[in-house]
Parts: sequence; C-alpha cells; structure tokens
Amino acid sequence: MEKGITILFRCIIFFLPFLAIGCAPVPGTGKASDEQYKAQLTLFLNGPERSVENITFDLTAVNIIAEDGTSREITARPLKVNSLGIAGRQLLLGERFLPEGRYRKIQLVISKALIQSKDKTSDLALPPEGIELPIDITLQPRQNITLFLHWDADASIPEGFMFRPAVVVKKQMPELVTLLVYVTNEASDNVSVINRQLGKVVGTILVGKRPRGITVNPRRERLKVYVANSLSNTISVIDPNTNTVENEVEVRFGKGPEDVAVARVSSQNDLIFTANYGSDNVSMIDASTLQEFDRVDVGSGPVAIAADPPVEVLSDARSLSQADINTLRTYREKFFNVYVANRNSKSVSVLRISRVSMRCEEVTTLAVGWDPVALHLDYARGRVYVANYSFNDLSVINLAELARGNGSRAVFSIKDVGASVTGVLSDPDLDRIYLLRDIPAEIVILRIPPDNLTASQSNLSHIMGVMPVDSLPRAFLMDPEARKMYVASRGKGAVAVIDKTTRRKELVIPVGEKPYSLTMFPR
Repeated sequence: MEKGITILFRCIIFFLPFLAIGCAPVPGTGKASDEQYKAQLTLFLNGPERSVENITFDLTAVNIIAEDGTSREITARPLKVNSLGIAGRQLLLGERFLPEGRYRKIQLVISKALIQSKDKTSDLALPPEGIELPIDITLQPRQNITLFLHWDADASIPEGFMFRPAVVVKKQMPELVTLLVYVTNEASDNVSVINRQLGKVVGTILVGKRPRGITVNPRRERLKVYVANSLSNTISVIDPNTNTVENEVEVRFGKGPEDVAVARVSSQNDLIFTANYGSDNVSMIDASTLQEFDRVDVGSGPVAIAADPPVEVLSDARSLSQADINTLRTYREKFFNVYVANRNSKSVSVLRISRVSMRCEEVTTLAVGWDPVALHLDYARGRVYVANYSFNDLSVINLAELARGNGSRAVFSIKDVGASVTGVLSDPDLDRIYLLRDIPAEIVILRIPPDNLTASQSNLSHIMGVMPVDSLPRAFLMDPEARKMYVASRGKGAVAVIDKTTRRKELVIPVGEKPYSLTMFPR
C-alpha cells in the first residue's frame, strides 16, 4: 500500500510542472484568465508613413480604463519602438477578452524615451501625469473592436525636451472587399482582415473557438466569408461589407470541422461543405437557409476540402485538349465534384454531387501519399494537387480521367519534391507549382510536368528553386493579380508578403496567435 502511495505521489510531483505550464495565461492574449468574458479588444500601433525625427521609446505596458475607473492590462510585453523602424509599418500591441461595457481611456506606460541626432543621443523627459489617450468605445458580447493608435513621431516633442507622443486613436473603417485578405487565428478565436493595398490589418472579427479553414463565396449579389470553428463546432458567416459575423451555423451532423468550401449549384443556389475531422464525414449546408441537410461519410481524418468552380473557368483552359474540355463540360451539365483530403487514410474522397437533387450520388476514393493535408484545384488545367505531409511525392488528380470514370488512371505523382508540405498553389502565368514546407520553412518552386509522364521523365527533378519564409508556415495563397504570395506563419504570428518575381519578402504583417488559413475574393 505504501509503495503504491509513493508511486502516486511521485507521479503527481512529476506532472505538476507540466500542468502549471499548460494552465499559465499568455501575456497580452487574454486566453486563460479572461475566458469568462465574451467581448474582445485588439490594439495596433501604426507607425508614421515617414519620420524626420529618430525617436525611440520603451513601452512597458498598455492598459485600458473603463468608465467606472477600472484599469485592465492589455499587454505587459515590453516593446522598444523606434520611429524610423516602424515607419509605414504596424505593431500588434495586444488583444484581450474583456468585460462588456464602456471604456474611456488607453494608458501607455513608457519607461524611457530618447532622441538621436547625427552626433548625439539625448534623453527625453516624460510627462509627470503619464500618457492617457481618450477613447469612447462600448464592448459588446461576441464582438471584437479593433483600435489603431496612429503615431506622428515628428509632432511628439513640441517642447523640444518632453516626449508627448502625438497619437490619434481610430476604429476600423469599411474597406473595399476586393482588397481584403482574411486570416484565421486559431489561438485568438478571431479573423484578421488585411488591406493588401495598405499592407496593414484594418480589422479583426471575433468568431468561434479555434477557427481553422476559411473560404469566400464570390457571388456578387451574395458576398460572404465562411469560417470553420473546429472547437465550437460551428461555421461563422461573415458579411465582408461590414466585417461582422451575421450568423453562426451549428454543425449538427459532424464533429470538429477543419475546413470549409462553397460551390455554386445554379443561378440561385449555393452549397457549403465542411470537412469534419472528428467524425470522418462531410456536412452539406444550404447557403440560402443555412440549414445542414445531409452528411456524407469519407475517409479517416478529413482536413481539407475544395469544390469545383463554375464551369466557365474552362474558357481560360490553355493546356487541356478539346476532348478533355468537352468531357468536363458534359460532366458538369449534371454534376460537380467536391474533393476531400483524408489525412489518416492516405486518400482523397471525391463526392459527385447532383446539380438537380443537390445530393451526393457517389463517393470515389483515390489513394495518394502519406498524410494528405492540403488541396489545390487548378480547374483550368483539369488538375487537383494534393500535398502529402509525410511523403516526398506530390499527388496529382486528372479531372478529365475522373469524369470518364477512370479513377484508377486519374492519379499520378511528381516525385521527390520533399516532405513536410503544408500547402500547394499553381501559377497560371509562369506554369509553376509552389509548395509550402514547414521544415525547413520555405516555398519550393516546381515546373508543371505533363500528364503523360514517361518513367524517365518522372525521375527528373522538377525543382527550380526555393524561397525561405518565416518559421512554421501553415498556409499561403496568391493574390488575384498573380503577383504576390501571402504566407501565414504560426511561429511568427504574422503574414509575410512575397514578390513571386524577385522571390523576396516585402513585408511582414502582424496578425493574431497561430494563424492557420487565408482567403481573399477574386477579381
């Protein structure tokens, strides 16, 4: 008995440090200590577009003060801010879940400030009364308010020796939808909205718990953004004109939605599909009524999903034969496909959906490599690219062969591209494929090979080069102009903007914690 008690005591002592680490709150995120609050505040510091003065200050904390005088900490993470270094850029100061109610002030706690000229560096005095910025906001449950502190460095030393930061506080404003990039942040329970013309976050949207997959409905009369919330088992429906959640759809027939796709069935009807990792199925939701009406069993661990675009995309097909185009057009008169990557069963499930009944009539299972985690549909080329995380080959599905019923001949591989691939994109302009790898953190550039590879051709290297990216990249996408790529880095908590021609990183945009996926509206 004593021996059993001793072993139990040792086990408790051994696991206590791990329990303490797992429960500790993360400074500035408001995750563990403020879970009872339902309103969220996100705070950015926007640097001046340009600055003549070279000013540096140490920001040790940021607090928000409620109408009743209660002060709450937004962040206690020390930051050294330099006017030249932040010019034209943006810093995420913090995000916090807070009690609902009215708030009147932002308090900046600055420990030191200095100004540097050509020949010397001088300390600046700090206001004895402290630095408080007036605001007037009301936080409401299930909503995020994002504030932007616009700093004018050149106007911040009006007396020549005293540092009084000239800061204007602004809220998020309506934006042109076609300029926006939406990024899910799974550890922040929100979506960052980036204006790609400005290269800055312009808003934050509070959604469900652990948001992962995201997609858009580009139908002009029904613009929507859909977010799969894997932990709260819901789909958030966002109005991009106001960047607010207008509906939360409960996924009743599935568990743990990881990804979401939308398909146009007719001129009036759209369908939403979710890949439910926890229940090995796909939910079908009517986009008009937001009612889940069916489910389809697929392979084990579905993590990524994509649906056929409108058949008009074939008008831009440059590499398909006329026979393949005719095959796909004929097929699309009655059906469209939904493609599901099943991570645990090394397969892709292809759901054949009737355009008349809006039901799944058949599921075809295609074998691919180990751990398929991402899909990219290149419909103008008649292909689906499948990223296999634990396999060195990229799987390719020939859609024309699939439409003819030749499932056994529909899949081929591009060999030796490297493992640890988390994303794949095609480039219609340069005939390239881009692979995103998290180990090492890089984008691999491939030539697009022909479908009818010979044995000798399949063994040739198709790799043309690599581009390094920030740590733990999770997903990427290309802008509608096919000029720049946006890469979500979980390790950095940011989205990098990369020029595909120069292969250089142009900008790093801070977003929420653990960004997971991205989407944007086409032109």
